[in-house]
Amino acid sequence: MEMAEMAEPVAIQTNNTAYLNSYWFSGIEPMSDAQMRARVLELKSYGIKYQLADIGVLLSSGDSRNGTLPADGYSELGRWIKVSRETDPSQKIVAAVNDGKRTIWLDGGKIGNPSFGNAVYNGNLRTLADKLVNRGVPYGGALYMADGIQLDIEGFMRDDPVLKATAQSVRSVLDDAAVYSIACPYDPALWSDSYIGEMAGIFNMLNPMMYDQLGWGSPVYSPETYRQFWETTIVRYAHAIVKSSRPGTRLNPTMPAYEKKTADDGTVYHDPAIENILYAAQGLKRARDRLSLDRAGDPRLNPNGVHGAGIFWWSKFIMRGPDPHDPDAHDYAQDRSWWMEEWMRQP
Repeated sequence: MEMAEMAEPVAIQTNNTAYLNSYWFSGIEPMSDAQMRARVLELKSYGIKYQLADIGVLLSSGDSRNGTLPADGYSELGRWIKVSRETDPSQKIVAAVNDGKRTIWLDGGKIGNPSFGNAVYNGNLRTLADKLVNRGVPYGGALYMADGIQLDIEGFMRDDPVLKATAQSVRSVLDDAAVYSIACPYDPALWSDSYIGEMAGIFNMLNPMMYDQLGWGSPVYSPETYRQFWETTIVRYAHAIVKSSRPGTRLNPTMPAYEKKTADDGTVYHDPAIENILYAAQGLKRARDRLSLDRAGDPRLNPNGVHGAGIFWWSKFIMRGPDPHDPDAHDYAQDRSWWMEEWMRQP
């Protein structure tokens, strides 16, 4: 994939996150050190501090491999960490691990996966976190440690005690200096305010997934409703965090930059004409204004509303020219412009 044009560095809004392609860390998309350096500098130019490095999907099984991650999925992670730190030591490399099988279908209904969060799963995930953050992954005869770990565990269940126990298990091997983050749902029917507070007490960064919100009776169906969605969700999360045992937990919601998505039944569940960086940033500004007023009652609230914002998906965001795999041939130059003008340079 060609590199996008470089944006001018700015000194505002520099605590942002980016979801990086798993191919970068598996060796499927080979890169030289020079190419890695160029990609790190590109991240810097867009104010990215936290690199969420997708290193694969955890195994869900009924045996001793449950909760493990095949090492060949992150065979280039050590080299990436080395080159990234040499290029820009201010950026944090956060190893992102995924599990999309928290729930399974049984007899026409959705239930919790019995393989998720059991003793074997938690033990293996804890060992993986210890390796990634404390002991390091090898490259060139040395070991390189990530700055933290992110959990992306889906689908979500109501105020999930098993997920909370798994999160606490991993937390036990991480010190407070490590970035420990989790991808979160927006829906109060899934995570209540009190549960958000409990998770804020475990993690030091929460990343609400603020995309794929259209269809199936969703209240999001227009630019204005998407702005309202951002405003309401950010205010709710911010208040829940400051009431937690860790009121300094960072809030980094994720803005979308990718093509239209349609379900098998024809329902559009992501439309970049509605769910985009422009309307997300506008909703985030509204949330910031509301929270600035709320600080009179609780000065612990972040005066900016959030620690930073995220971009999903980085490999699309940096694409130069119309997307050849998108029937609508979306050009992400507009997304990059919105990011810089509407978010990065906002007062």
